[in-house]
Amino acid sequence: MKKLLLIGAAFAALIVPAIAAEKPVRVYKRPVVAAAPVSSWSGFYIGGALGGKWANNTWTTTSISDLPSVGIIDASSPRNFGTSGFRAGGYAGYNWQLAAWVVGLEADLAGASNTTTAAGIPGCTIVCFSGFPGPGVDISSVKMGWDASVRARAGYLIMPDLLIYGTSGIAWQEIRSSGTCQHSLADPLCTRAGGSPFDTQSNRDILTGWAIGGGLEKMYGSWMLRAEYRFSQFAHTNDALPFSAAGVPVGQDFVRYRLSTQSHIATVGLAYKFGNYYAPVVTK
Repeated sequence: MKKLLLIGAAFAALIVPAIAAEKPVRVYKRPVVAAAPVSSWSGFYIGGALGGKWANNTWTTTSISDLPSVGIIDASSPRNFGTSGFRAGGYAGYNWQLAAWVVGLEADLAGASNTTTAAGIPGCTIVCFSGFPGPGVDISSVKMGWDASVRARAGYLIMPDLLIYGTSGIAWQEIRSSGTCQHSLADPLCTRAGGSPFDTQSNRDILTGWAIGGGLEKMYGSWMLRAEYRFSQFAHTNDALPFSAAGVPVGQDFVRYRLSTQSHIATVGLAYKFGNYYAPVVTK
């Protein structure tokens, strides 16, 4: 009896593992879950912007006559012509995304019409010639026209679709300055001429300078909405208003001056990015 029990136990020890080995082993794997695709910032874009421009234009008169010892520059020079107005334009650029960093190049062009007018010519508004006080009928003005820039951009993604960035580069600004006087006996600047004609002279310059600023940009699919601020400083320009009339000594009524300009620009822009590339994000 004992032998039968021992033989049965040995048989069971051999058969049970063999039967278990024939059964398939189930392996449980976690499913691969693909996260929602995130738009890449890389690519070319083009857009438009609306906003305002504020400028400080400092007019410093350096001479009111080319003739020696004629007239003095009074305390009305230098004078600031603060201009402000609506600005509208367009921009285009290209971005490269490097992980959470975005770098790129951008160019923009915008139009504006900001004019400030003041009584008198700076440097000859109080008393520039003895016995002829006040501005009389003379006026002066400064007008800010179009502006443009080419800039580099660099930013960091606060969120995959929200960029904070800085920008800096070269900038250009169109500016017009002008003055009007009357060739009459009472005029404080322009020498009397027959018929007392009015005389308006103007200058147009394209200033070159630098720009720096920053902003926030939000991506909605292929669209990018931004808010941006920029400050620009331009090299000064030297100009002259050659007031002259028949019978007036040449150079007597020449006003020579220096104009220094800086501007502030605040805009809201909307751009479309071509080629809506995606950066696949997969989690396991």
